[in-house]
Amino acid sequence: MKKIVSLVLAAMLLVMMLPAVAMGDEIVITREALGLPELEITNDTVTYLTWDNQKSVNTYAANLLMQEIYGCKLKVIRTTYAELSSKAASLKLSGNSPDLIKFRDQEFPAFITNGIVSDVTEWLDFDDPLYADLKDTADMYLHGGKYYVMPVGKMYNNNIVYYWTSYFDDLGLETPWELYQNGEWTLDTMRELMKELTMDDDRDGIMDIYGLVLNPIYSFPMSGEDFVNYDTETGLFENNLRSPALAEYFNFIYETSTAGEDSRLMSLEDISCFAAKDAVMMLGERWVLGDYYEQIKEGEVGIAPAPRMHEDDEVTDVRGRIDVYWVGADCPNPAGVQAFLACSRAVALNEDLAEELARRAGQEVKEWPEEVEEILDEINDPEKFDMRIIKSLGVGTWGNNNDGVFDLLSITSQFEVPWTTAMEKHYPLLQESIDIANGTVQ
Repeated sequence: MKKIVSLVLAAMLLVMMLPAVAMGDEIVITREALGLPELEITNDTVTYLTWDNQKSVNTYAANLLMQEIYGCKLKVIRTTYAELSSKAASLKLSGNSPDLIKFRDQEFPAFITNGIVSDVTEWLDFDDPLYADLKDTADMYLHGGKYYVMPVGKMYNNNIVYYWTSYFDDLGLETPWELYQNGEWTLDTMRELMKELTMDDDRDGIMDIYGLVLNPIYSFPMSGEDFVNYDTETGLFENNLRSPALAEYFNFIYETSTAGEDSRLMSLEDISCFAAKDAVMMLGERWVLGDYYEQIKEGEVGIAPAPRMHEDDEVTDVRGRIDVYWVGADCPNPAGVQAFLACSRAVALNEDLAEELARRAGQEVKEWPEEVEEILDEINDPEKFDMRIIKSLGVGTWGNNNDGVFDLLSITSQFEVPWTTAMEKHYPLLQESIDIANGTVQ
């Protein structure tokens, strides 16, 4: 009965939102219409530990909405990407825990086991229309049967192939998107394209442009597996570095290096290399879309999903991403945190609301052409793409240590080190971190 009542309430909320949020050309924003909770806010700032700057945080739609509805706003506690973990720990020890902490894969589950973040299980009420469709997403970070990571949106595909369209036009080649539409977009097809697109124009033996650049940290989940297996109930890790599926992916990395076909730019600086047109294609992250907004609109840059590993695969394995936050242990403004998280959900559920908030703040509203929206919708279809969350970066010190995962990625993608050699070097190193994470080392 409770479930039926919740569904009815959810339906009523959606009906209420339409006229309340959009009335003609005017957007009306109220707490009641958006289904936001009634909260007693006693502090007008929500502290946020992040490597982002205050100026960029001020533009968050949820931050703008929180100011309008609840009268409080985000205040940045600035740190660097590399020092986020140590800064969070020092703030906790000094009794000055932030309200929110930006999420990195490297801190899951260490922030939980070290008591740096709060259990938010009670906050995630899946009977509440705001959070009703987030259970599967939240379960991706379940730890010991509890929730410590607060999602504000569903998981999305974080693997996108970007490409400079002129090279395909000049050579008369089908683009990655066209190949995908024809059901021919596989790792082997991409590999053939890489060879076609890699050119030594002046014939001096040095390639002037490569077919592909990528950073394996974003793309190795194409193999369908992680470096570890993780049990969400027990919180225990198992070494998976000797997986045949991982070997297949990293053999592709080796065989397209200068030791083999020399069609992949051997650099981890994928974004800058693609921007400089040192490579025709880039297998990158979703957030890069915004940087190429104008080029994509004008057709100068095209986008497509990552290729599937095998021709007969029913779905494509990709790296997923979830917009999530940690809540600091003993955070000083829990009501403010709940306000921000609820506002984040309201924005995620209503695109028109996000655009109106941006306009009110004097920001440019980016509207993708219909054909680009279709591609983005296709890429995020969970029936066609199996989105995977990386857990291995948070195992012991392997995700931060210079001798850990970044050394593994460096020697396999920047230097001519075969996967078997690299893997056997790192297997015991990863196992040491697993033993630490599993608590089997005293």
